[in-house]
Amino acid sequence: MLNKFKIKICGLTDEKNFSELKKYPIDYFGFIFYDKSPRYILNNPNHSFIKEIKNKVAVFVNERIDAVLNILEAYNFSYVQLHGNESSDYCRKLKEKGIKIIKSYLIMKEEDLKNIKMDKDSADYFLFDYKSDKYGGSGKTFDWEILNKKFFDKPYFLSGGLSLDNINNINMIKDKEKPYCLDLNSKFEESPGIKDIEKISKLFNLNL
Repeated sequence: MLNKFKIKICGLTDEKNFSELKKYPIDYFGFIFYDKSPRYILNNPNHSFIKEIKNKVAVFVNERIDAVLNILEAYNFSYVQLHGNESSDYCRKLKEKGIKIIKSYLIMKEEDLKNIKMDKDSADYFLFDYKSDKYGGSGKTFDWEILNKKFFDKPYFLSGGLSLDNINNINMIKDKEKPYCLDLNSKFEESPGIKDIEKISKLFNLNL
């Protein structure tokens, strides 16, 4: 079973789809507030359902901090995922408001990981995703063995092309305590923003 890891389903856009998903033991639901994403939640005029969801994460990419704060307050978010080049000061200002910070870092090869200066003080969690010019949602996976090359003093979310075909490869990560959460998106979709319930059901029957 997946009880070793938390599960986050990211990029939801539809209330009916969410209602089907919430029957499963999903720990976090991610909603994207990046207008260049095909999963931009505000493209759906009927997005008010997200306000009542408790275990949710708001995802931003280089957004103005005042806009972020307005959205977090309007929709009752307590977790934020920063998926761009947000500074330590930016993160601290959100953390001072009692917001939990998931800071994303993009990786394609080992050199990318070596060059990352991780925000240990202001981030509560790290997130590692495939490095693409679209800031995620590419459906591509980096070599997870790269993560064995560096020590992480915080738990992290693992993202980027996770699928039913490759999710067992997470066992190549030696430090089993650090991958805190598996962040699932495009490989568990019928179309952008609409999650494939059959694949989600299969996921929760895997023995990892």
